[in-house]
Amino acid sequence: MFSIFKYKNYVVISLILLLASLPLPFGFINVSFGILVLAVILNYKQLKFKFSFALLIPILFYLLCVTSLIWTINQKDTAKYLSKGLFFIVLPILFSFLPKIELKKRDVILNNYSYLMVLATIFYLFRALYRFIKTGEAHYFFYHDLVTLEVNAIYISLFISFAFINLFIKKDKKWFDFIAIPLLFCFLILLSSKNVIIITLLGTFLSFFYNKIVLKKKNILLILGAFLILMIPLSSKIKERFELEFQHTSENILLENGVYNVSLKNAWEQETFGHNYYFNGTAFRLYQIRLFTELIDENQILWTGFGASAAQEKIKEKQYQYNLVDYYGDLNFHNQYIQSFIELGVFGMIILIIMILVSWIKALKNGDFVFLFFCLLMTSIMFTESLFHRQRGIVFFMLLYCIFHQTIQNKKVIQ
Repeated sequence: MFSIFKYKNYVVISLILLLASLPLPFGFINVSFGILVLAVILNYKQLKFKFSFALLIPILFYLLCVTSLIWTINQKDTAKYLSKGLFFIVLPILFSFLPKIELKKRDVILNNYSYLMVLATIFYLFRALYRFIKTGEAHYFFYHDLVTLEVNAIYISLFISFAFINLFIKKDKKWFDFIAIPLLFCFLILLSSKNVIIITLLGTFLSFFYNKIVLKKKNILLILGAFLILMIPLSSKIKERFELEFQHTSENILLENGVYNVSLKNAWEQETFGHNYYFNGTAFRLYQIRLFTELIDENQILWTGFGASAAQEKIKEKQYQYNLVDYYGDLNFHNQYIQSFIELGVFGMIILIIMILVSWIKALKNGDFVFLFFCLLMTSIMFTESLFHRQRGIVFFMLLYCIFHQTIQNKKVIQ
């Protein structure tokens, strides 16, 4: 067993700090990243460059973003994105010089990250409770109101989901793990990201097939019991959140406030809307895919795209065309695959897919369930979120991507 206080493990500590900073304001992320760079410099005696194809791929993605400055339709937005996207090139370079990460050290990093996410969960829940007591408004316990729109419930859901699965499959559980696991899952439910909840449930189900010794029957009962006790008071609000998305798929519904809830069918087919038209999450994403197909047909961008982070003005034009409120013109495609295609052309999407595929291949080859769940979570969330358009999304993906690809595994993790 190694001590994280040894000089050579400053890098391990800094990796934990960077992961733990994800739910915090951007300033903390940048400071934590600076600490990581300093830790690498202090560790200079152990630095030795080793080529890795997996680490080369995100570098190529970033270089394509840089190259898009040549043809971008918005120089300012592309240049701004290059600053945000530096993690695509800096993190792989740092990891290329660092020694490989032992599996035991990786477990220390991920377990400490998971426990820090538990602390974040407790903070947000107590803050919601305080606001509820002060105002009597229950909405503070749900979705963006629980964590604020700036921090974003969907991205916090990603961090919590990964922490939950990491602790759920942990073999040598302590007493506090049986408190942390249901607490994380209940918090995930309150955050109300349908995609992440479904993938987390799927990951939980699959874990029983991959690792049969994770939980004994009595431990399963303890976790389920704690989960049910926590969830009973909140079930009606959660049911309402899910029903809103799927109850009307063919016809628009006029709500009490005079606003039309757009159906899935009309999100794809209706010729014009109005300022009183509302898209729920699923309908909006279908509408964005519709915009993508129209923009590809109307513009010669198959090979180049509009430029990194330069497609927003085109979305804005479509918002005016369909007579929607300005809010819908300010949102990205909420799909990383088509976001990469529309901004960087077919090569941008190909590089993204290769990045995902090499991760799946290594995770499956090593039988590494935590890595497999990371692949499943990222593959799925990229269908509903433009993950690389938020700094938190970039850091979360790139940091875990580098950690997993630089982990030494002499044998399969899953027995």
